[in-house]
Amino acid sequence: MKLKTRLTALLLCLLLAASTLPVASAAQFYSGVADWFEPSLREMQELNLLPPSFFGFDLSKDITRGEMCELAVYALERITGYAIIPEYDNYFSDTKEEFILKAYELGIVDGYPDGSFQPEDKLTRQEFFQIIENFCNASAFLPVSDSTYLDSFTDKNTVAGWAADATQICVKYGYVNGKTSDQGLILDPLGYTSRQEAMAMFLRAYKSLNEYYYYILNAQVVVDEYQAPGSVETGENTVVENVNVTGVSKHMMVTSSGLNIRSSWSKDSKLLGTVNYGTDLTVTGLCDNGWVQVLYKGETGYVSGDYVQDYQETSHTVSSGAIEIANFAMQYVGYSYVYGGASPSSGFDCSGLVYYSYGQFGYQLKRTADDQMNYNGMAVSRSSLQVGDLVFFGSGSYANHVGIYIGNDNFVHAANPSSGVRVSSLNETYYANRYLGARRIVTD
Repeated sequence: MKLKTRLTALLLCLLLAASTLPVASAAQFYSGVADWFEPSLREMQELNLLPPSFFGFDLSKDITRGEMCELAVYALERITGYAIIPEYDNYFSDTKEEFILKAYELGIVDGYPDGSFQPEDKLTRQEFFQIIENFCNASAFLPVSDSTYLDSFTDKNTVAGWAADATQICVKYGYVNGKTSDQGLILDPLGYTSRQEAMAMFLRAYKSLNEYYYYILNAQVVVDEYQAPGSVETGENTVVENVNVTGVSKHMMVTSSGLNIRSSWSKDSKLLGTVNYGTDLTVTGLCDNGWVQVLYKGETGYVSGDYVQDYQETSHTVSSGAIEIANFAMQYVGYSYVYGGASPSSGFDCSGLVYYSYGQFGYQLKRTADDQMNYNGMAVSRSSLQVGDLVFFGSGSYANHVGIYIGNDNFVHAANPSSGVRVSSLNETYYANRYLGARRIVTD
């Protein structure tokens, strides 16, 4: 897929400026428009968020999986100014619709284990919540979940585990307000979503994204909302001063078993998260007090410079053992992708292929991609990749895909149910945008 998905504040400002032009009434192009939705419909038209194919829709009907793909992709193309071109058209057995292929390559949607997509299926509310989180991630905004935001919903325990984080995010950031019922305020995760309900929630997410890029990425100061114990400060919107930051663009490796990422350059500041040994950090600045400014889940954070280091490049020859393992994995190109599979007889998922291939040579790796990244081998930079290294992909700091590097920017992996085990390039847009780092298992 040919697209640079990271947005710029300038493009967003231009888009918002263009949206002030007068337009005709939006409701005249649709039927079944509820009174409460008319202002949002008008706003979506002003922002040019309505795909032409939607014109004439009955908005009281439930939205489908395919329609949601088109809405999300149309908005992303309007934001970036880029026409998205899919890399492949064989992901699904039941559709080659271009906007669905685009949404899949952007990570906005997934298909079913049988290789189908089922574009005409109605979209449940929890499926919608997950798509909204994926849309934010595809736009380079990585919202953070918080389970406490679901406390006021009486049916919070009916949300599926796979949709829990997305549901928390949608409520926390104001995309979803819930429904009133005899049982109180509910999420109704298994209920279907009408077109106008989905469009209203999608509009809130889109506007939140605009605010993020305008106010956060354009900010010139660091704000620390943490109030230290015994402090007389309120802790709200306190500008942190007297530390100079030199802007850089580089990657550094975590050298401690558990490193805290803070909201400011102080161990007393708010904790944003913790990363493991070997994590590849995106560094955006060096502080003159020894702290390091990093990008963490879409937020600016800080870590102590005592526990990170530049990658140590190696010049030794590639181990013959690593080459042998890579060649071993290559013999399974064309085998089926099976979720949970880790053998030639059953098929492979991504981490299963790695687990099996290395296991045949006496290496006992962890079973999941994220665990393999966090607990196996040593971290290496992309510029020093060697045959046999594991390459990881995902969002934030979580790896949900892994492959084995085979040289020349290529890797072998169990890709998906449509493609099975195949060779891909690290330079393909889909993988380049999701690359997290690499680990070397064979070091002798």
